[in-house]
Amino acid sequence: MKINVIHHQSSEYMTDLSDRSVDLVVTSPPYNIDIKYGNNHQNGKAIGSKGRKYDDNMSEQQYRKKLKQVASEIQRVIKDNGVVYINMKNRYVDSQILPPFWIIDFFSTMYLKNIIIWNFDWGGSTPKRFSPRYEYLFFFTKNKTDWTFNINDIAVPSVNFRPDRYKSQYKNPSDVWRIPLVSGNFQERTSHPAQYPEKLVERVVLASTHPGDIVRDPFMGSGTTAVVAKNLGRYYIGYETEKEYIKIANQRIAKHAINIKETVDVN
Repeated sequence: MKINVIHHQSSEYMTDLSDRSVDLVVTSPPYNIDIKYGNNHQNGKAIGSKGRKYDDNMSEQQYRKKLKQVASEIQRVIKDNGVVYINMKNRYVDSQILPPFWIIDFFSTMYLKNIIIWNFDWGGSTPKRFSPRYEYLFFFTKNKTDWTFNINDIAVPSVNFRPDRYKSQYKNPSDVWRIPLVSGNFQERTSHPAQYPEKLVERVVLASTHPGDIVRDPFMGSGTTAVVAKNLGRYYIGYETEKEYIKIANQRIAKHAINIKETVDVN
């Protein structure tokens, strides 16, 4: 099994990974909402692309079939005390909201511990309904009672701290995370059209792994998961079907030096 590598292939069949070999899976599957992301605009019209666009217009049946297969592989490769986080959002289909709660059925061998709300402060606007400003993180564990959760590594200051009542001025974060979207002035921004922020993945990796653990992302995209894993002293394994995104990811990773081995084989 190779670690610290992004494979140029689909994650539907991860034949290079053995059973129970990965500590954490964190990923954000394609939205499948058939939007032309990443265009350059002039006078309100799209005149060209800023970067490669992935296939985002599968039929609903194809889309769910693909994610079901990926979910099956995730459950195969995750360790017995491993953790999985899946980032998804509501979609607006046929003039109504379609929540992604169906993804829970694809992880029937695991235990759903949280549905985290990722709240952000800007995004698309709509003229006849409230503007959406959140996405979900579905937090699953392989074991019912035993999994990694490093509360001290993710604790946040308590607004209502009372030294006569609590031992620490820090507390466990809630299941609502206010983290900005990756915008035009973010240093981490790339040409990828749907990039999620490093801060989001950082909290997940800190909470659910230890240094030297293996983090896998079945939809690696611009390499955010790999960059965060490397910065925090973890190993990464990724899958991505677009060569342009792999190039972007590897360029980002190369800028983050850390004292762990590069691509190697492990037993």
